[in-house]
Amino acid sequence: MPTEKARRQISLTPLQIVLRETMEVRGCPLCHLSQQAEETYVRSLSYERVLDLKTRAGLQASHGLCAIHSQMWLHVKGGSLGVAIVYRDVLRHLIEAGESATEPVRGFRRKRSSLDGFVAHLSPEEPCPACEIGAAAVERFGRLLLEDIEDPDLQTLLVSCGGLCVPHLQIVLNNCKATAKARSSLVAVQLAAWQQLLLDLDEFIRKSDYRFCDEVLTEGEGTAWRRVIHALVGLKK
Repeated sequence: MPTEKARRQISLTPLQIVLRETMEVRGCPLCHLSQQAEETYVRSLSYERVLDLKTRAGLQASHGLCAIHSQMWLHVKGGSLGVAIVYRDVLRHLIEAGESATEPVRGFRRKRSSLDGFVAHLSPEEPCPACEIGAAAVERFGRLLLEDIEDPDLQTLLVSCGGLCVPHLQIVLNNCKATAKARSSLVAVQLAAWQQLLLDLDEFIRKSDYRFCDEVLTEGEGTAWRRVIHALVGLKK
């Protein structure tokens, strides 16, 4: 006869399974999931998406991708042609705006107005689409996390992975609709994760003292100094 835990696992939806599997890895699960969504989108640009005119128009308006996701695209195998096509569109758009702004005009005010218009073109009209994809993943899985937060198995997983990073914890608590009880439960689980990280940091610092340096660091203690940065500012590749 299946246990209560087994029965709960059988009834999980695909997204619930994805969330729990992600929590089996150290680090904020929402960071991992948002990055996966962003990487999938960026990889898709190198194949079918870069040929879609609507996608190209959106990327022209956003001046391509932000600095982080542009670097991600540079490392996608076979991405060179897609990069060239998209950023050629952006470059042409800027050249046209610059040429229009520097055409001979009469009057200082008209000249200044033209240059101000060019300066405005230097700012993207739309946000980076990869950033929007990542933000949507955070919202989607953040809501799911709050819906399932009373599940003891999920709570255990969330503590063991280190909980949410501070930026994503703030987003979930502020933007994801949930009951006060669910939000309070999330904070309680998060505090438990932080307490464990604090213990690991304390031991890392203590065992770094020459008097105790012969004591072997555990895996958690040895990585605590890195994990605390990720916990406070999030994971970025």
